Amino acid sequence: MPLDKAYSTSTIKAAKKISFLAIAYFIIVTFSACSNSSEIKIDRSSLVDVATITENIDLFVGKSVLVRNDVLETIGEKGLILDKDRAFSGASILVIDTSQTPLTFATEKTPEVLVSGKIERLSFTDIKQKYDLHLDPNLYTQYENQPVIIADSLTLSPDPEDLTRSPEVYYGKPLAIKGELEDLKSYGVFELDEEQVFGGEDLLVVQLKPRIKLDNEQTAIVYGTLRPFIAVELERDYDLGWDLSIQKQIEANYSQKPVLIAEKIQILKL
Repeated sequence: MPLDKAYSTSTIKAAKKISFLAIAYFIIVTFSACSNSSEIKIDRSSLVDVATITENIDLFVGKSVLVRNDVLETIGEKGLILDKDRAFSGASILVIDTSQTPLTFATEKTPEVLVSGKIERLSFTDIKQKYDLHLDPNLYTQYENQPVIIADSLTLSPDPEDLTRSPEVYYGKPLAIKGELEDLKSYGVFELDEEQVFGGEDLLVVQLKPRIKLDNEQTAIVYGTLRPFIAVELERDYDLGWDLSIQKQIEANYSQKPVLIAEKIQILKL
C-alpha cells in the first residue's frame, strides 16, 4: 500500500476516534452536570431520613428510597405512619403498602420496619386507580397532597439487641437487621452490633455461600431468617463447609443462641 494512502486511512481512523471520544465526553459531562444539580443524593444503598424527604419533597417525588423507622400507627389494612422514635418529631410520613405480602404486627409495640418504595404526593383518586387499591377515603383525607411512600416491600427491622433478648418472637420471620459488622471469621460467621446501644448483646450471623468479602466496622443491613444456633443442623441445611473442629468451636461459644442466616448483605454508604 502506498504511504500516502496508508497515511490518509490512519488519519481518517484517528479523526473518527477523536470525534467519538468528544461525543462520549460531552455525554458524560452533560449527565454529570444533571446529577450534580442537587446537593441531596438518592441512593438505594443508603438509608434516607424521613425528615430529608418531607423537607425536600419536590426533589424526591418519583424517586425510589429506602427508609427505616418506627411504626407510629396503622391506618386500615394498607396504611402506616412512620416516625422516628415513636414520637411526633415533625418528620412523620405516610406509607401505603402495595406489596404482595403485606406486613402484619403481632403486638401493639412494633419494631422498626425497613421500607422500600417510591415517593409521591398523595392524590387519593390517582393512587387508588394506579395501584388498584380499595382504601377508605375517610382514613386518608388529612394526608391529601402530603408525601407518601408507595411501598413495594416492608420488612421487620428490629435492632440486634431485640433479637438476642427475645428471639422467639422473631424465629422464622423475614428480617432486615441494621448494624455494624464485627469479629469476622473466615468461615462465614460474624457478629452484628447495634451502634448506639451500650451493653446489648451482639447478634450472631452466618453468611451462606458464595460469601462476599466483608470488613470489620462496616455498617450494613443483613436480610435473612432467625433460628436457634445448632451447628450440626446449620451445616446439614446450608452446606456451610465447616469441618468438625470448626463446628465444635462455634458451638462451644454460641450453642442455642439465636443466629441470623444471611441471605443478602447490603453495605450502606454513610
